[in-house]
Parts: sequence; C-alpha cells; structure tokens
Amino acid sequence: MGLKRLISVFLMSVLVFVMHFAFAQESAVVVEQGFGKSTAGSDGIVFIRPFDKEKADVFSIGMNYYFRPERAFFRLNSGLSCYSIFDTDAGFKYLRLPVGIELCLGRRLQVLPAAGLSGSYLLDYNPDAVSDDFVKSRSLFQLGWYGRLGVGFLMKDQYMINLAWQQNFDHTHLYRVSLISPGGAPYSLDVKGYEGMLMLGVRCNIFRNSNVPQRPPD
Repeated sequence: MGLKRLISVFLMSVLVFVMHFAFAQESAVVVEQGFGKSTAGSDGIVFIRPFDKEKADVFSIGMNYYFRPERAFFRLNSGLSCYSIFDTDAGFKYLRLPVGIELCLGRRLQVLPAAGLSGSYLLDYNPDAVSDDFVKSRSLFQLGWYGRLGVGFLMKDQYMINLAWQQNFDHTHLYRVSLISPGGAPYSLDVKGYEGMLMLGVRCNIFRNSNVPQRPPD
C-alpha cells in the first residue's frame, strides 16, 4: 500500500470515528499500560517474542476512548499514548495516536481481537547514542499498523479489566541506512520499527444509551 493511500485511509478512519460518536450505544475510557520488546530492521515484517533478551525494552502508558455503535458486535477506538524505548544508551520517546476496531466476542468474559492504524511522532532521543545515518535521515513522523488479541472481564456493567498481546509495525521508515553494493553503487535501505507488547488496561463505561435494548448480564 502506497504512502498516500495509507495516509488517506488513516484520515478516513479518524473521520469515521468522529461521525460515529453521535450514534454510540456505549462509550468507555481506558487507561492502559504496556511493556515488551522492540527492534528495528529492514528485512520485512518482524514478529517479536514476548521476552526476547536480545531486543530493546519498550514501555507505554496512555488513555483510549472506545465506543460501540447501536447493536454492533464491534467497538471503535482512538486515543493517545506515550512510548519509551530503551536500547543500550539510546532512549527514544514517541507520542502515538491509534485508530482501530475491536470485535466484542462474549458477554461477561469477552475475547477481544483488534487491529488498526497508528501515527507516531518522535519526541526525543539521545543524539550521542545513534548512528550518523539516523541523524541524517530520521523521520519524525511514522505511519504504521497494529494487531492484538486479548481478553476482557466485565464487572457490574461499569468496569472491564483487559489483558492483550499487541504487535506494532511501522509502514514508513524510521531512518535510512546508506550502503555500497559489491559493484560500487550506492544504495539505501529503509529501517522500520517493530514492537511486541503485553497490554494491561482498566476500562470505565461513561455512557450507555438507555433507549437501546440491552442484553441481560450472565
């Protein structure tokens, strides 16, 4: 998928999110914290194992808003999170805006597969611990996508505790590496970021449309 098309899809997702706000059957906010591993590479999509000691540590904290349209089996979500990546002496901090969809499978105990797009902005890094290629070609803004699978336990129709494993993938480059081919021709490779994280969150329902029939709790 081309960059312009990905940007168009991302902006359209934000628009759909805003338009559906008025038709929500239920709304919830969630405070979520995550931790896991991160790496960067140029060889295609990388799936991160949960506790790979060779990968850099990554932590996140953020708040998301979820809403469920009338009689829908899914929720739409967006929010804002801060990510911190610690790779030896190089520390990176990102601000990330996700826009996604989550399926609601179950009642009191729910299986929660989800996927979406994200935009990230580089807030800070240690200039003394990065390569010259990074300094010359770094991108402050990245577009990416994510997939996750989790479970949630609903308590008294007001709160939900959710636990999920999430994989994040950059679509646009973090920076470019300049190389020389065996024949002497210069070329470059796009380096992208990948993360595998365990996410723990607490959701609180802030609105429920009383005009929409609700299923009785188990």
